[in-house]
Amino acid sequence: MERVIDELLETRFNKIEYVSKTGSTNSDLVARASTLPDGFLLVSDYQTDGRGRKGRKWDAPPARNLIFSVFLHPKWPSERHQLITPALALATVEVIENLGLRASVKWPNDVMIGLDNHMKIAGILAEYIQQKNPALVVGMGLNVGWPQSNDSAPPNSTSLIACGIEKDRSELLVEILKNFEERLSEISSEKGNVTFRQAHIAKSSIIGNHVKVERINGDIIGKAVDIEKDGSLVIENKDSTISITEGDVVHLRKL
Repeated sequence: MERVIDELLETRFNKIEYVSKTGSTNSDLVARASTLPDGFLLVSDYQTDGRGRKGRKWDAPPARNLIFSVFLHPKWPSERHQLITPALALATVEVIENLGLRASVKWPNDVMIGLDNHMKIAGILAEYIQQKNPALVVGMGLNVGWPQSNDSAPPNSTSLIACGIEKDRSELLVEILKNFEERLSEISSEKGNVTFRQAHIAKSSIIGNHVKVERINGDIIGKAVDIEKDGSLVIENKDSTISITEGDVVHLRKL
């Protein structure tokens, strides 16, 4: 971990805590929100209560994958808060592609790989904390050494090792967070936010595809046509054009 600290010294992520085991790195930072500085990083080898969107459980074996959460005091307009998830996703996509794999962002919070963008390799969860000094916590689990082909794992999940790539988790962490720092700078400015949106669209696994967006207040079916400046997904169907801020996307077919 000392090498990680040295590598990240010039970034905001230079305040680092490591724990071998915890319930949830996100929950730990949320519980300490009133005392943490911007950029505080919590890394763990194992989560006993790791979760994704809608409270979905995710339980990887200890010391196999990259698990971390970051605490942020946002310096951008509140309407851009939901960009924190694709910012971390894009940072991760860049690292994965530098390893020789094709990667993409599945709106709103997954990193996918493969020619058809159908294998999940990372999931991201962001949480907003309303307090005197509002904050965001964003965490990610990146599958590094698990699952492999013979492991019991969620459907359509994969890992770097399953793709024939061995990479040190600490090196991945440093590379991802350096990219993340750049993406955060982009969403903090008007000019950068335009560049960020272009990158988000370019690396989207669903733009141009016929999809179903599963929502609590009713599913939406149509063609994913755009991603707005605030990160909302635009769906177009025969009835209307709809801007969506949350939901789970299911690919129906290529158009």
